[in-house]
This record gives sequence, structure tokens and C-alpha cells, in this order.
Amino acid sequence: MTARPLGRRDLAALLGLLLPGCASGTAQAQPQHNRRQARGGRQRTVLRLPASMPCADRPGDLTGLLLEGSGAPSGTVVVFGLPFRPGEIPRGSGLTARLAADGRALPVQLDASRHHPDGSVRYGLVSLAAPALPQGQLAGVVLARGQGGAPAGQALDFASALDGRQVTVELTPKEGGAPWRADLGALLRGGRAEAPWQSGPLATQARIVLPAPLGAVRSMRCIADVAVRADRTIWVDLWLRNDIAMQPGGGDASYTARLTIGEHDALTEDVPRHWQYGAWGRLVGAGARGAAPKPPRVIHDPRYLGTTGATMPFDISVGVDQAVLQRMARAREPETWDPPLSPRGLKTSMGAPGGRPDLGQTTNWNAAWLISGDAEAAEIAIGQAEAAGGIPWHFWDPKGGKDGNGGWLDVKRWPRFWTDRRGGSPPHTLVRAVPNSVWQRGAVPSHQPALSFVPYVLTGRRPFLDNLMAQAGWNVICVWPANRRVEGPADDMLVVRKRQTRSTAWTIRTLSEAAWAASDADPTLPYIEQVTAANWGWMVEQIPRLTEFQGQLHGYIEPLNYGYTPNIAAWQQDYVVSSAAMATLRGREDARQVLDWMRNFIVGRFFATQYGFTRNDAVADRFSLIADPLPEPPSPPKPPLQTWTEVVASNRARDQDNGTGWSHSNGEYIRLGMLSLALIAHAFDDPRAKEAWQWLAKSDSPNVNLGNFLRASFHTVAPPGMALDPEHLPRCAASAPPRR
Repeated sequence: MTARPLGRRDLAALLGLLLPGCASGTAQAQPQHNRRQARGGRQRTVLRLPASMPCADRPGDLTGLLLEGSGAPSGTVVVFGLPFRPGEIPRGSGLTARLAADGRALPVQLDASRHHPDGSVRYGLVSLAAPALPQGQLAGVVLARGQGGAPAGQALDFASALDGRQVTVELTPKEGGAPWRADLGALLRGGRAEAPWQSGPLATQARIVLPAPLGAVRSMRCIADVAVRADRTIWVDLWLRNDIAMQPGGGDASYTARLTIGEHDALTEDVPRHWQYGAWGRLVGAGARGAAPKPPRVIHDPRYLGTTGATMPFDISVGVDQAVLQRMARAREPETWDPPLSPRGLKTSMGAPGGRPDLGQTTNWNAAWLISGDAEAAEIAIGQAEAAGGIPWHFWDPKGGKDGNGGWLDVKRWPRFWTDRRGGSPPHTLVRAVPNSVWQRGAVPSHQPALSFVPYVLTGRRPFLDNLMAQAGWNVICVWPANRRVEGPADDMLVVRKRQTRSTAWTIRTLSEAAWAASDADPTLPYIEQVTAANWGWMVEQIPRLTEFQGQLHGYIEPLNYGYTPNIAAWQQDYVVSSAAMATLRGREDARQVLDWMRNFIVGRFFATQYGFTRNDAVADRFSLIADPLPEPPSPPKPPLQTWTEVVASNRARDQDNGTGWSHSNGEYIRLGMLSLALIAHAFDDPRAKEAWQWLAKSDSPNVNLGNFLRASFHTVAPPGMALDPEHLPRCAASAPPRR
């Protein structure tokens, strides 16, 4: 039995509903998450953010968060990522932290990795000395803007913090031969690491990058992000990347990997096959006598994250069906989850169709993690961010990047390059083609998931940013160079033309995420910024031409074989809207211009009723674009239908209109339309978008009841001031003032 559709009582407060303010009372340590029984239909347990999420309700407060206890002792250092809005952390400012319950100060350190154009911090790593919390107990913490830019105390240095403990990596080839070994501790003490990623009294972290040849295979790299913390623990995020491209000696590797910290083996993994252009890694910690105590888990406030543009502004009134997380958990069987390069429940046939939980502006797993704060969802999403390393879209150029010291393969250094073997011969294609692996047909642009961005934003783990930057670079070189060629700044970098519309959506999504998230010092950032700006800029340039060509319907992205394809898939346009809207919410003016232009079609389709085009038809899987299908693409392209009256007649002739029903709106099409309307409302405060969203929410469609959104977290966005389940809008808990 399915949950009942949203009723009048549920939705009476939707229009104009304001998010409630802070509840009275004091933040308390509370056990686990809020669980409630969903109303109507079958009984289900719904996971929601804990009620003790503290308010940021004092002058200078930025956000509240929760620490979930692990039983670790007081002073255990927890490290996580956090984005900031422009101007919140001006240059020279820092962070303070206090317990929400009593205002007691906690030691905190902020290491900025990216800045806004005004010089304020956009994103950074936060290190926090946590109080002692029993397993599962929650404690609220409030972060506020501080006066000084650096916490008090001398920064930890590797020479003293390692305290003589060794940190070594050893790779032993399975086919025999001498093992490869690196003494990371000696390299750190000798100053052989890159510039620090963190540097302060709570945590210092630096990266060591080494070629790791194994016999005849010369394409391996060992990358270790090593951190020492004030609690005397050592943490190593060790990644083995078989990704060096465009030189002889590439190939599959087979080895046993061992990481030793102190006197103990912190990690031992057997890797029977490590294919080229893939990577794997693990984060492990060690204390003085074995494994490090597990730090408390951080639960971010998704409401704050949504205001920064880092994540979608999710409607957290709905929560997440626990059954969804239980199904996710089944994928974590050790024999399939733990091995290096395991796909961890991801679709290895990447081009497979269907409503999949990995396809969208983010994955359903990431959205469930954000909305519920659930530990199981977090472990799955983080595990799949690790699995993204195995996807063969990692192409490292040792002489690439802005300084020629290494960067992801780019077309500035390799003009007209194409990863497809049809590209010809090197230097126009790979020296060694992408091999067959568990990723059947390799990576596919039209169905590429966003696995790395949200886990990076929340955890601050640098390898997840590496994976995102690699995916962004691949989104250029996987496109046929003939389609990339155009006069102007986008030449050889144009990746949004003559593509499937969904390819355009996910390509520009990935590029925009990478351009926003990359550290200021990333060697590939200038290139990714140039590509992203060139593509949004090209789309802006097309607006006058397309407005005239598309007529009354203007505002949709040209589909593949434009002027020949007889129909338009409105849901693929919704994909593009989500990418344009998120880039807009992160401050891109060029994306804002594109999104503003798309409003005429995306919102206008719900207001063409005077022409006979029903609102039900606005979320059909497709409707007519060309009056008469043609046997082959015309040259020049045939103009599309330019009025809603023409579309209505052609739709009816092809029997593909909904009328007053939903026969052509199965699956996720309606929810995707609602997502577009909600995001447009956030970007422009568009009253028509709000009205159309509310109409769909109240409709009798079988695909927009609460049960659907409990299962499809990645679609759960409402316009500002509205909610899908207004009776359960969460409140934050009032926080105590700082102690004087």
C-alpha cells in the first residue's frame, strides 16, 4: 500500500508559509535521531534531523551543528568541511566554537582552501577539539565569526608530532620483483611535502606525491595526505592512483599494499587488478598504541548549507524513509563493499536508463545523508565517493597544470584531444586506450553521477576533490573535438553543443561544481574556470538567436539533432535547470542569465492553458517539437514549432498528451518539474513558479505523495517559505550565549 497523496490539511499552509524561528529552551545532549511514524498508508519509520540542532541565534553566529558521540575521550580532534557565504569570514577573521547547551568555548581551527572574489572565505576545513560524549549522544555546537584569523597556539609540526613514529607505504608486486617502498615520515620530517593543507595547533596536514612504478607498469602514483593532530593521533588518507597518461609504460597493476604507522599495520589490502585511469584510497588513523579513537561524527545543518549554495536548499520537513536506508545498507556487505576498486552499489553499466538513485544534481544517497543526518547514509555516501576513484575518468598529466608540474589532462596543452580511440593516434588520443574493467563501457557523460562534490563539502577529504577535478577534466576530453570547435573563447572547449540534453546538464554541473570547490592553489583550477566560463558564456551568446528561432516557446536547450528530433524531453530540460540554478545560487552571473532565459519555457509551460496545453502536459515525458518527423537531419535545421497552439495540435495527433490525466508522466517526471520550479523560485523569487509548484503538490498525481518524497530525497526541494510536510517543519533549539 502506498502513502496517501498530500491532502488539503497537509498543504493548507504551503502558500506563504514562513519557516519557523528558534524554539525556546536549551540545547541538550539527546540520543540518536528523531523517528516518527508517517501518517496514512502503511506504517513506516521516518528519519529526520535531530530536534537538538542548535540555532545560530546570537550576533556573529554562522551555523549550528551536532556532534554524535563515539566514546572518544575529551579533546579528540574532529575535522570536517564547511562552506561560507560571501562576507561571513572576511580576510583576517576566523572562527569560534561553543557548546550550545552552556556557552562553553571549544578550541577550533579554520584552514581556508578557497576564497570568494571579495577575499572572504568560501570553503575551509574546520578542526574542533570535542568534548567527551558517550556513543550515540548528541551535543550541539555553534560556530561564530571570530576576531582573529588564527587560533591561539603554535602550529603542530611533523618533526615533533610524529615523535619518532614511522609512517611507511609498501607495494609488493604479485608477479614478483622488488617491492616499492616509501618512508612518508622521513619525507615529512625532511620538508618534502607540498604546502600544508592544514596548519595550526589542532591539526597540521600535508600531501606527499610520489611515482610508484611496479615492474613494467610506470603509470602508478602514491598520494598520501598525512595529518597530525593535537590529540596525538596520526591520520593518513592514502590513495593509489594508476592514472598517469600520455607516456609509455601504462597498464594494469597487481600488488599487495601495506601502510604502517608506528609499530602497527594500519592498512593491508590485496589488489589483484588495478586498471589504468582508476584509483582507490582509504582514510586510517593511529594513536600511540594502535588504531586512533574514532572522533565524534559531525551532523551539519542542511538549512545553512543550502544558503551557501554548496548544496540544494532541501525541504527537510519530509525526512527519509528508514526502509530506503536499510536497502542502502544491504550494499555494504563486506565481501563486496570493502575491496579496493569495488563499485559499492553503483551502476557499473553507466549508460543504463531508468529512474536511478545516482542520477541527478546529487545522488539520492547524498541527499538522504543531508536531510536526515543519518550515520548509515553518511557511510554509504562517503564509501561511494571513494568508489568514484575507480571510474576510468582519471587522466593525470605529469607536466600539466598551471605551472607545468602536474595537472589533469586538458585541451590547452593537448589541442583536439579525444579519449576515444577514434581520435586517431597520440597526441590526439591516449597512448593506451581505456581498458575494460568492472565499469562496462567505461564512463558515460549522459549518465554520470555526482559522487564526489557533497562528500568533499561535508568531510573536507582532499582526495574527493581530486576525484571531482578529474571528472571535470574528463568532461572536456571525452567530447568529440569536432563538436568542441567554435569560433571564439570556447574553441576546443565547447561541451554543451550537439549533445544529449542530459549530457549538457551533467557536464556543466560537474564543471561548475569543480570551478566553485577547487582550492585556490589547485593546478587545474585556472583551466576548469576557463572552460566553465566559456561554456556558460557561449550559452548566453545563443540566447538572442534561440529566442527568435523558438518563438513563443523559447527557453529550452537545443536537443541533439535539433531541427530533426520530433519531440522535446521536458524532463531533460529540468536537468539543465537544476545545474543552472545551483550555479546561480553559488553566484555565477552567466548561469543566472541562462536560467532567467529558460524561465519562459520551464515556468511558462504551466501557464499555456489558454492555448489548450494543460498543466498535466507540462510534465509529460515528451511533447512535439517538429510538426512532421523527417527521415534524416535537415541542413539547415528545420524550425521547430513556435506556438503552444501548434504544439497542442501536434501532441494530440501523436497521442502523447496527458489531457487531464497522467498517462505520460510516470516515474519521476512530475517531481523533476517540481524541482525546477522550486529552484527557480529560490533563484528569482518567481511567484508563477511558486504557484505552479503548489498546484503540482496539490494535484492527484500518484507520483507526488509524501511516500514518493520520503524515498526520493534528491527531489525534495520546496520554494522559499513552503514545505511538502509543513506540520513537521523542524525548529532549531535555542543556544546559550558565550561564556564571558
